[in-house]
Amino acid sequence: MNGDSLLEVIDLRTVFVSGGRLFSAVDGVSFAIRKGETLALVGESGSGKSVTSLSIMRLVPNPPGRIAGGGIFFRSRSGAVEDLARLPLRSMRRVRGGEIAMIFQEPMTSLNPLFRVGFQISEAIRLHRGLGRREALREAERLLGLVDIPDPGERLWDFPHQLSGGMRQRVMIAMALSCQPSLVIADEPTTALDVTIQAQILDLMRSLQRELGMSILFITHNLGVVAEMADRVAVMYAGRIVETGTTRDVFSAPRHPYTRGLMDCIPGLIREGTASRRLYSIPGGMPDASRLPDGCVFAPRCRLAEPGCAGAEPELAGIGGDRFSRCRRWKEV
Repeated sequence: MNGDSLLEVIDLRTVFVSGGRLFSAVDGVSFAIRKGETLALVGESGSGKSVTSLSIMRLVPNPPGRIAGGGIFFRSRSGAVEDLARLPLRSMRRVRGGEIAMIFQEPMTSLNPLFRVGFQISEAIRLHRGLGRREALREAERLLGLVDIPDPGERLWDFPHQLSGGMRQRVMIAMALSCQPSLVIADEPTTALDVTIQAQILDLMRSLQRELGMSILFITHNLGVVAEMADRVAVMYAGRIVETGTTRDVFSAPRHPYTRGLMDCIPGLIREGTASRRLYSIPGGMPDASRLPDGCVFAPRCRLAEPGCAGAEPELAGIGGDRFSRCRRWKEV
């Protein structure tokens, strides 16, 4: 594991059993996150982004799913490197929340509707930091103020349904930060919010990252959010990473047809006096994970596909610098 890496995922494979068949939802995924860095994991729904994050947290329901191979190496605060894929469950409970926290997609389903907000935040503080009830509630109030919730002392006693969507998402962020984790996994944290609240949440996460020095794994399908938040990008398709690189490099010169297709799907501004452009859509849909095509899994939807693409699946190969692409024709993209 490199000295500046906080997390290294190496050849991760997560499988599920459905209808008597075994299939891979995550197949050979590898990436690293450095200290203080934001890595965005990008792709359509069903590409394997959320399963990758749940695998890191060891939250894949078993049955029907399980981690079938690979390693998830994490550098703890003590400096020791642990393989989370093989860590005993008791030790993994220490890591969850304490050193790696997760912000889930929909706060209304992630927060318990039967308990007040203050109790839900202070519970993690008492468990991982050993504070008493009063001290934990005071810390929960401080955290609500940190995420810009007005009257945090009053909001402690609210139930989740009494808060707006944006405030519930801020509560989720406060819970994630309650034990000062080294890594925060944000799984589509702005999906259910309107664009104004989205911008506020993103600004908040950036400022907290600068203040606390944490790393972020940001999972999204919104390339506009990626451009604003991420230092590096990993593009996923059908459980595989098909391209990685810095955000600037990937956005300025994508080197995989799938990445190019995702970018072409973004509506552009039509300036006066210029011809309008027909909005592009990638043909077809995400393949069934239990019946993947031979060779390159993206070939049936690819504009550059040729007969050779149906042979052996291409490797994720270096194409110069910190760039990798899983395409034989990356120079032509």
